[in-house]
Amino acid sequence: MQIMKKMFGIASLAMVLIACGDSAEKENNAPVIPASDTPAAQPPVQYQRAITAAYTGVLPCADCEGVETTVTLFVDTTFEYHSTYLGKNPKDTAGLNATINGKFMMHSDTVHLEGVESRYLKTDTELFQLDKTGKIMTGRKAEKYVLKKVK
Repeated sequence: MQIMKKMFGIASLAMVLIACGDSAEKENNAPVIPASDTPAAQPPVQYQRAITAAYTGVLPCADCEGVETTVTLFVDTTFEYHSTYLGKNPKDTAGLNATINGKFMMHSDTVHLEGVESRYLKTDTELFQLDKTGKIMTGRKAEKYVLKKVK
């Protein structure tokens, strides 16, 4: 009987040790996340600028077929302005065709593009190029000084 009690005690002790050893092994085998997999190590996300609106059209030109013009206004108050003189020899348009980037300002409904001579009256669907005094163009060609909103 004495021997049975000792064997039962040894068997019980062995089972406890085995059980503890398994759980310790499981804890030690937990996956280790390398530092390079942390969110801080991810490459930065490249965001596109959010567009408020883009307007395009062909404005009148005294000595060419027209000036294809695109004005894109961004939420961060920056703009992109493209102008291409149509029907002219590329040598004659050197310095005239332009892409200008900068900041824009709104004064009431008037858009002022930094570095661009023209100012525009902004509506929900159009930009009207204003004359040098800041007034809407009048006369028979007035409707040609309009850039339509791109949808």
